Amino acid sequence: MARPQRNNVDYFPFLCEEGEKMYYLEETYGNDGFATFVKLLRELAKVDYHYLNLSKPSSMMFLSAKCKVSKEVLEAIITDLVMLEKFDKVLWNENKVIWCQDFIDSIQDAYTKRANKCIDYNSLLLLLTSLGVRKPSKNTLKPSLLPLEGGVNPQSIVKDSKEKDIYRKFNHLSLSIDEFNKLEEKYNKEDIDSVLDSIENYKLNKNYTSLYFTANKWLKKDHKQKPQEGEYVFDMYTEPTDPKERYLWMEEKKKQMLKSF
Repeated sequence: MARPQRNNVDYFPFLCEEGEKMYYLEETYGNDGFATFVKLLRELAKVDYHYLNLSKPSSMMFLSAKCKVSKEVLEAIITDLVMLEKFDKVLWNENKVIWCQDFIDSIQDAYTKRANKCIDYNSLLLLLTSLGVRKPSKNTLKPSLLPLEGGVNPQSIVKDSKEKDIYRKFNHLSLSIDEFNKLEEKYNKEDIDSVLDSIENYKLNKNYTSLYFTANKWLKKDHKQKPQEGEYVFDMYTEPTDPKERYLWMEEKKKQMLKSF
């Protein structure tokens, strides 16, 4: 059985000699400048296809937390690295994407024994266009019509990226992670997984077109929702010890008793 293709690396070379760019970062931002640059390279190493998409505010928030600097400082450091031509200017200014050609050049050895080659700049542009990160220009051909260097198929990359966003998939049905998170706001994970198992084993599931809506319908029918924040859950046989909850419990118990008459 062939090994699955990898598009990231576990390590990268780092020169000990300090250049002008690192000197500027340390002089301007202190140790935060140097440490942030190294952590950015680490993220580029670990992520598939060696680019960072920071177009979403949440992505910038998480990355600034990893680098232990504020979002403003992180963006200032990245902007300076773009000005110093360490990161690609076009991708950052237009799409808030970090691409470091020097880094790509330094990790080529890691791909020498792999069946797949490291992504190159042209293939990255096609990938970002396919994912909707970049808008195609009038002169841009469809990815399938373009000759690619580096042996990277952008259509397969898009497929891989989409599959990573799937929580559960069987037959023609799939549930995305975002859809699962919506269900988990109302129901327990165990109940959701149980319903998904039932739908998968249901002989007529081919008639369903949306796993999310079907699961939501089945959950509403057979499972209780989580109590919302601030909502009191009544248990007639267990008297709360907290005075405030005990008062609510007594009031609810009175209502239940009146209904029984």
